[in-house]
Amino acid sequence: MPILGSMSFVRYFAQTVFLICIPIFLVTTNVRVATSWEATYHYAFSQYDVPGVTGLERSELDRAATQIVDYFQSAQPGTLLDIRVKQGTETAPLYSEREVLHMADVLGLMRFVFRLQEFTFIYVVMYLAGIYLWSRERSLLHLAKMSMWAGAGTAAVLGVAAVAMLVGFDSLFLKFHQLSFANDFWALDPARDRLVQMFPQGFWFDVSFAVGIVTVIEGGLVFLAGYGFLAWNDRRRPGRVAPPQRHIRITGTSE
Repeated sequence: MPILGSMSFVRYFAQTVFLICIPIFLVTTNVRVATSWEATYHYAFSQYDVPGVTGLERSELDRAATQIVDYFQSAQPGTLLDIRVKQGTETAPLYSEREVLHMADVLGLMRFVFRLQEFTFIYVVMYLAGIYLWSRERSLLHLAKMSMWAGAGTAAVLGVAAVAMLVGFDSLFLKFHQLSFANDFWALDPARDRLVQMFPQGFWFDVSFAVGIVTVIEGGLVFLAGYGFLAWNDRRRPGRVAPPQRHIRITGTSE
């Protein structure tokens, strides 16, 4: 009996981790796409008139965006970002020492997000392969129900987060920095620091809200996939008794 109880606990724990991994995987995947997609940076430059604010040519900003993406994707933790841009006839560092140190902290955070995304992906795949394909401990019907729970939970949590952002993004943005970084290098001056001139707080609201909405949609699709499979299986189930038909007898009179 103790062995059976331990096995039940392990199954329950593995299932719970699977349900938790779904929203984490979706969020971290969307964050990874946003930070690795140069169009995200181009949006900031166009939407917030970054060339006018910084005094830099758009071509220089686009080149900087490419280097930032490469930095997040391939740089080792602790590596300092060195971007040099042309302004007039001179070439100078794009960021100050304080900004460069903050970007090193951001790199560490991004590496953590990327590793978390990879871990949750591997866990979800291994769970599906082990439980539903190899050992066949559970049926696809059970997987469909799990998908509904995971999708609904994802949509609900990210929906609440999106509402919280609409209500008080400024305080959430401040609290995020205070909790994520052990120093105050992130406290930059928009009047002189190009990092916040290139990526103002409005941009971060746009990106964060977009990530939240996309994740809510993805959670809804996961829910609908599970619901659709259950509905399809119910229709094709053999021996399904059709509901009785009511026959109305019409009688008439003859003359």
